[in-house]
Amino acid sequence: MNILVFIAGVSVGWVADRLYNSYMAKKPHGDEENEPLKVESKEKDIAEKKVQNAKKVKKVKKKKTKSEKNETEKKESLTKKESLTKKESLEEIHDDLSQLKGVGPKLAQALDAIGIYNYEQLSESSLDTLLERLRGTGSKFSRSAISDIMKRATQAAEQR
Repeated sequence: MNILVFIAGVSVGWVADRLYNSYMAKKPHGDEENEPLKVESKEKDIAEKKVQNAKKVKKVKKKKTKSEKNETEKKESLTKKESLTKKESLEEIHDDLSQLKGVGPKLAQALDAIGIYNYEQLSESSLDTLLERLRGTGSKFSRSAISDIMKRATQAAEQR
């Protein structure tokens, strides 16, 4: 019985192959060797257009005058000063992070070791960066647990 099924399968496969090949022989199509070249040339054209557009954008941008440069520099320096004072003020506040649900003594100690002392710092941190820094202290915490703790820290910071 198995031999008959095998022979029937081979026969059906052979017939299907013959039909496919005869269909492809009748179907009009382009030169198969040139088709990839057409695609590559289209990609090159698109890349060249992007480069040309970028050059046009650079030409269109006008040069800033000295007064405009001074104004932007002043704005940048003010924002840097504001961010520094905000960071300094955040570092002055020390919250008891172990009060957050899910933060035990080990995690509180690890957070203190990486320089996170309050709810705002914890809530403003990037999850990936925080996990990486915590693992750098030799601690192992799950991504979901840290994510939940960060959400609780955000809520605690908002309640102030």
